[in-house]
Amino acid sequence: MNRLTTRLVLLLLVLCVVRVPAVHAQSLLFDYVGFDFEYPNPNPAVFQDVGEGYQGVGEVGSLFAPLVSDQTNYQYTYYFDGLTVTSRTAVAPFVVIDYASPGTLTIYEDSRSLGTLADYGTNPPNGVAPPTFIDGTAILVGKLTNFQYVFNTATNTGSFEADFEAVGGTQIGNFPLNQRVGWTFAGTSGNSVTVPTGYAHQVDGQTFLNPPTSTHTGSWGGLKARYR
Repeated sequence: MNRLTTRLVLLLLVLCVVRVPAVHAQSLLFDYVGFDFEYPNPNPAVFQDVGEGYQGVGEVGSLFAPLVSDQTNYQYTYYFDGLTVTSRTAVAPFVVIDYASPGTLTIYEDSRSLGTLADYGTNPPNGVAPPTFIDGTAILVGKLTNFQYVFNTATNTGSFEADFEAVGGTQIGNFPLNQRVGWTFAGTSGNSVTVPTGYAHQVDGQTFLNPPTSTHTGSWGGLKARYR
């Protein structure tokens, strides 16, 4: 199953409220929740027009081996950037958005007592976002490639996925060389009354080991007919 078909199937399953089996804990690297925004954004009337940038900030709720964390004394935040839209393909009501590679996702560790608590502010980038999310110690730097976003124009929701490779940070030594690749960075974006002014959506997701899947050929007609 190719990446585009996989993303549409996932989104359709979510929209149809089909329960998706949870990823086993031992396969998780970290999970996160935050907000995304467009920057630069020369065409505000269109979400993620060609040439526009895609970024996000938020909090990392849990980190798993080989990462080491102390949620009691430290706050963990993330920031991803470096993504620019290269193409938009409409398959109504969906728009499939592809990005130039690579982008970067970094996780930061900051003292809860001595550091600066993360603050989203409004209309990012601004004086507090991303600055209050990136003023700690960069414990993990990851490279994002093959980033793809499937957006539902009817509901203003969507999902995204990219390949994730650990390439830096103070804890990069925790990763054996053969465990730095093979991860998937994925998430869903949705509407929320708590979305600060200037942000696009609330985002929620995980980075996990991507299990091998079988492949088969198919068609758009067959896919749409299957999930009507």
